[in-house]
Amino acid sequence: MVAATKLKMTDISRQKRFETDLSDALTPRHTVGQAVDLYLDRMRIPGDGLRWSAFNRGVKLDSKATLDELDEEQSEWTVIPEVSAGAKSALH
Repeated sequence: MVAATKLKMTDISRQKRFETDLSDALTPRHTVGQAVDLYLDRMRIPGDGLRWSAFNRGVKLDSKATLDELDEEQSEWTVIPEVSAGAKSALH
Protein backbone atom coordinates (compact mmCIF):
# COMPACT_ATOMS: atom_id res chain seq x y z
CA MET A 1 0.00 0.00 0.00
CA VAL A 2 1.30 3.44 -0.95
CA ALA A 3 0.16 6.09 1.51
CA ALA A 4 -1.51 9.22 0.19
CA THR A 5 0.55 12.41 0.39
CA LYS A 6 -2.15 14.84 -0.77
CA LEU A 7 -5.88 15.04 -0.08
CA LYS A 8 -8.57 16.51 -2.28
CA MET A 9 -11.97 17.06 -0.68
CA THR A 10 -15.13 18.40 -2.26
CA ASP A 11 -18.83 18.67 -1.52
CA ILE A 12 -21.31 16.62 -3.51
CA SER A 13 -21.93 19.48 -5.96
CA ARG A 14 -18.16 19.93 -6.42
CA GLN A 15 -18.47 23.67 -5.77
CA LYS A 16 -16.44 23.74 -2.55
CA ARG A 17 -13.02 22.23 -3.12
CA PHE A 18 -10.10 21.93 -0.72
CA GLU A 19 -6.71 20.40 -1.41
CA THR A 20 -3.82 19.98 1.03
CA ASP A 21 -0.53 18.19 1.39
CA LEU A 22 -0.11 15.91 4.38
CA SER A 23 2.70 18.07 5.66
CA ASP A 24 0.66 21.27 5.73
CA ALA A 25 -2.52 21.53 7.82
CA LEU A 26 -2.80 17.76 8.20
CA THR A 27 -0.24 15.07 8.96
CA PRO A 28 -0.39 11.33 8.29
CA ARG A 29 -1.30 10.81 11.97
CA HIS A 30 -4.53 12.82 11.71
CA THR A 31 -7.75 10.87 11.29
CA VAL A 32 -10.27 10.99 8.48
CA GLY A 33 -12.69 12.64 10.92
CA GLN A 34 -10.18 15.37 11.73
CA ALA A 35 -9.62 15.96 8.01
CA VAL A 36 -13.38 16.30 7.49
CA ASP A 37 -13.54 18.82 10.36
CA LEU A 38 -10.73 20.83 8.75
CA TYR A 39 -12.58 20.78 5.42
CA LEU A 40 -15.78 22.08 7.04
CA ASP A 41 -13.83 24.81 8.82
CA ARG A 42 -11.87 25.93 5.75
CA MET A 43 -14.95 25.93 3.53
CA ARG A 44 -16.99 27.69 6.23
CA ILE A 45 -19.67 25.02 6.15
CA PRO A 46 -21.71 24.98 9.38
CA GLY A 47 -21.86 21.57 10.96
CA ASP A 48 -25.36 22.25 12.32
CA GLY A 49 -24.93 19.35 14.75
CA LEU A 50 -24.87 16.79 11.94
CA ARG A 51 -22.33 14.05 11.49
CA TRP A 52 -20.32 14.48 8.30
CA SER A 53 -18.61 11.66 6.43
CA ALA A 54 -16.07 11.25 3.69
CA PHE A 55 -16.67 8.94 0.76
CA ASN A 56 -14.20 7.67 -1.81
CA ARG A 57 -15.62 6.07 -4.95
CA GLY A 58 -18.95 5.55 -3.20
CA VAL A 59 -17.43 3.86 -0.14
CA LYS A 60 -17.66 5.52 3.27
CA LEU A 61 -14.26 5.99 4.91
CA ASP A 62 -13.77 5.08 8.57
CA SER A 63 -13.65 8.39 10.44
CA LYS A 64 -11.21 6.91 12.97
CA ALA A 65 -8.72 5.68 10.36
CA THR A 66 -5.50 7.64 10.23
CA LEU A 67 -4.52 9.25 6.96
CA ASP A 68 -1.38 7.10 6.76
CA GLU A 69 -3.66 4.05 6.56
CA LEU A 70 -5.14 5.27 3.27
CA ASP A 71 -3.58 4.42 -0.04
CA GLU A 72 -3.07 6.81 -2.95
CA GLU A 73 -6.38 5.78 -4.58
CA GLN A 74 -8.25 6.97 -1.47
CA SER A 75 -6.98 10.54 -1.62
CA GLU A 76 -10.02 12.13 -3.30
CA TRP A 77 -13.10 12.45 -1.13
CA THR A 78 -16.64 13.69 -1.30
CA VAL A 79 -17.72 15.09 2.06
CA ILE A 80 -21.44 14.95 2.83
CA PRO A 81 -23.65 15.16 5.92
CA GLU A 82 -25.36 12.08 7.24
CA VAL A 83 -29.05 12.89 7.43
CA SER A 84 -32.14 10.93 8.27
CA ALA A 85 -35.79 11.53 7.52
CA GLY A 86 -36.96 14.66 9.26
CA ALA A 87 -33.46 15.92 10.05
CA LYS A 88 -32.60 19.55 9.48
CA SER A 89 -30.73 19.97 6.20
CA ALA A 90 -27.19 21.36 6.47
CA LEU A 91 -27.22 22.45 2.86
CA HIS A 92 -29.15 25.73 2.89
